[in-house]
Amino acid sequence: MPTLDELARKGIEAINEKRFEDAIEAFKAALAVDEARPDMNSALGMAYLHRGDVGNAIPHLERAVALAEPYTAPEVQGMKRDFHIQLATAYQLMDRVDDAMRTLSGILKRWPSVPEPYLQLGNLQLSTGMLAEGKATYRDAAGVLTGDDKKACEVLVAAIEAFEEAEQPGSLFLEAHAQSYKDYFDQVAEAQAEHGWYAEAARMARGADGEPVPIVADGARPYALTRVDLVNPVDGTVSGVYSEQEPMVVALQGLEPLAEAPIVFPWNDWPFAVGVCTRCPWHWLQIVIQFDDRAASEDELIARVDELVGGWYLSGYNGEFGEAESGRFHYISDPEPLSDRAVAYTVDLGRARYEAVPTLLKRLAVLHDTKRIDRVLFGYARLR
Repeated sequence: MPTLDELARKGIEAINEKRFEDAIEAFKAALAVDEARPDMNSALGMAYLHRGDVGNAIPHLERAVALAEPYTAPEVQGMKRDFHIQLATAYQLMDRVDDAMRTLSGILKRWPSVPEPYLQLGNLQLSTGMLAEGKATYRDAAGVLTGDDKKACEVLVAAIEAFEEAEQPGSLFLEAHAQSYKDYFDQVAEAQAEHGWYAEAARMARGADGEPVPIVADGARPYALTRVDLVNPVDGTVSGVYSEQEPMVVALQGLEPLAEAPIVFPWNDWPFAVGVCTRCPWHWLQIVIQFDDRAASEDELIARVDELVGGWYLSGYNGEFGEAESGRFHYISDPEPLSDRAVAYTVDLGRARYEAVPTLLKRLAVLHDTKRIDRVLFGYARLR
């Protein structure tokens, strides 16, 4: 029968070779020999994490942290710290934002000279709209960093403060993304039009009567009609518009450092809280709607807002926010519950005008009279 050390070596070798199933089996066998080994619990958790199975990783990473706690020798402190960082990262991957923040704050209290947890915590705070806390954490990070990394922290904090002092709404970033993506799309579409390609064509099929009808994917919402960015009508070849430098805040001179981290700024013109992330790509815009009270079920949660969002999407798909034959919505995901109070959609707004977003918020403001909304978030924001 293999010894624990032999099983551990076998697991590490499997991870290095990206054979994660073999690694999991090896570390499970090692824990069967001694289940109280913190390093083997950590190794099994990380094997699950490498496989993309965060849910199974977290219990083992939590156990590694707990089992390592009694060890006080100086030579094991680095390992204990790593266990905490691994756990915080797993919480973050599972969108357990509060748990990740709590774990990272604990790391900084115990190991205040290590820079990485400062940056991880600061990033989380800024991405949830905790601007004061995030700035303070980045200032602390600058105190333990040197060179370019230290300068980057200082520049980021200064950029946030400059934006706040200007009293600009977070909607400025949505406007910038909309314009920069539209400009890029127009440039690509114009070049392809010379070769006979069409832009923003609807996906169609022939109905029973032989007439073309819009396609709705199997299982998708009935309003989830789709368009393609570009299509060659000769052979039906479809092409997407994508920028390698993914449009960020290029239209906002002097605020480029704010694209270095996802930062949520408030947009205060609404009867509920609205946050806009500096990273809010127009062609893949996540919209999160969180209600005041909990829903009895996922179906009930989705039903609160799905008809409204679906109607808004169809309006954009049919060109309400466009110009002549351009500027239509292209895609909407299925609604995704993020908790018992929040639901998320991802939308490709194509070349639609920026006014599409305020229109959605105006419709949500009407809904708010009967179904109280806590907050709405746009872009790569984190929900606490």
